[in-house]
Amino acid sequence: MSTILERSAPRTERSRADRVEIIVPVRTLSLIAGFAALAGLTIAVRGVLLSILVAAVLSFGLDPIVGALVARGWPRGRAAVCVFATLLVAIALIVLVTINPLWSETRAFAAHLPDYWNRLASNATIKPLLSRVSQRSVDSDLATLAGELPRAANALLGVAGSAFSSLVSVVTVTFVSLFVLIERPRITNWLFGFAPPQTEARWRPLLDRSISAVAATLLGNVLISIIAGAVAGMSALALGLPFPIVLAVVAGLLDLIPQLGAMLAAVILVLAGLTVSVPVALAVLAIQVVYQQLENNVLYPVVFRRTVSLSGLTTILSVMIGASLLGVVGAIVAVPLATLSKIVVNEVLRPRREQMQRLRDTIKEETPVDDELRLLA
Repeated sequence: MSTILERSAPRTERSRADRVEIIVPVRTLSLIAGFAALAGLTIAVRGVLLSILVAAVLSFGLDPIVGALVARGWPRGRAAVCVFATLLVAIALIVLVTINPLWSETRAFAAHLPDYWNRLASNATIKPLLSRVSQRSVDSDLATLAGELPRAANALLGVAGSAFSSLVSVVTVTFVSLFVLIERPRITNWLFGFAPPQTEARWRPLLDRSISAVAATLLGNVLISIIAGAVAGMSALALGLPFPIVLAVVAGLLDLIPQLGAMLAAVILVLAGLTVSVPVALAVLAIQVVYQQLENNVLYPVVFRRTVSLSGLTTILSVMIGASLLGVVGAIVAVPLATLSKIVVNEVLRPRREQMQRLRDTIKEETPVDDELRLLA
């Protein structure tokens, strides 16, 4: 019996030696569970988080104005409330001034849709492209649309008017923006209170730069959109295009969407010009091309000189992602968020880039010596 035990002992020792034990500490399991719970909570409240993000971007856009008032001796709370109140009053005045002519022109445009279609269809340039379309069916569909659009618009406005008072999300975003604007220095100081002094010295100037860049991007985008709408409206009025106020508002709103909006507005304006005549459409196209060149080469460099330049591909991808998440609002705030992200990423990667640059400089300094040795050999 003892012989059997002695012979089996090496096998038991080998099996114990081959067995691998993985020990996971309780702290690691707690961290994994905490991250999983945080991820689930983030997914559950992603709508609220996106609203808070939009509110933060809007408050950053107004922060330099409030900061300028604070520098003149205003209390920050009073300055933030005055800036917000001025903005809301300006928006209300714009709506009151434009809503009546805009609504009247929209109804008239709906009533004249069949006539405009007939003008486009009879145009010598567009007629070959529309040869396969049944004119009678299009006329009947447009007539039906023209008859139903005012009724549908009235119903839509009624629903929007009743729902406007109950849109908690809009009110929430507004108040969150106001509170972030008031408490921004206190929140910043509280967050930097957990960081070492060298970290604060590195990132606090970057935060101020990021806020300035976001503000310049938002306010500059609004300013350029107002200019684009004014140019579209005045050119439509001068060339005799139908419903110049509608065209101006559409062009200004579309221009808020970077890169893509201006092209869509130009297409709409040219189509409106074709309802008058081909020379008028060509004149509208020429005006839009000239204005786009001025906007891209003069207005953008002047207005966005304090921001970080983004490539065309980055801008379009940002707009697409923002539009898929938050619609038109997401498309508008996507570029400021992309600008902010680029500033942060550049600062995070700056030490690595400087290290690689020093390595390249060292290689360049050593390369001429190696070349001379090869020539001598």
